[in-house]
Amino acid sequence: MRSQIYDLMHPLINDGSGVYELDDLTAYIDKLLKKACIISVTDQDILQGFLAYYANDPDKQVGFLSMLVVLPTAQRMGYGRRMVEFCLTDLVHKGYKICRTEVKENNIMAINICKRTGFSLIEKKGKYLIMEKVL
Repeated sequence: MRSQIYDLMHPLINDGSGVYELDDLTAYIDKLLKKACIISVTDQDILQGFLAYYANDPDKQVGFLSMLVVLPTAQRMGYGRRMVEFCLTDLVHKGYKICRTEVKENNIMAINICKRTGFSLIEKKGKYLIMEKVL
């Protein structure tokens, strides 16, 4: 899975769009694989997209949607929305009450998915929007 995620994300990192910016993609992927829950969509053994979220602090009852990436050729097929919905359902089953995420203000597709799945803007922090959904 590590190499598939890398191959999916690498072309998007620092591509000039400003949507994804990471200094060390390999370290970030390692962190996700170690600490996050990951949902993936594959077609004929090709990763079409994945969502990584954290459900590792049940005392706070706040989950965190960390990363959602869908291949450009697989966008607008509902994969992103369905992965978010699955994440939210899983958090509810695990006893979480809130899910948060940070979205860059220029990532219109992510903002739209968040809005369609019930997230609301709670704060603006620099170039990031902090969004939250009460579960």
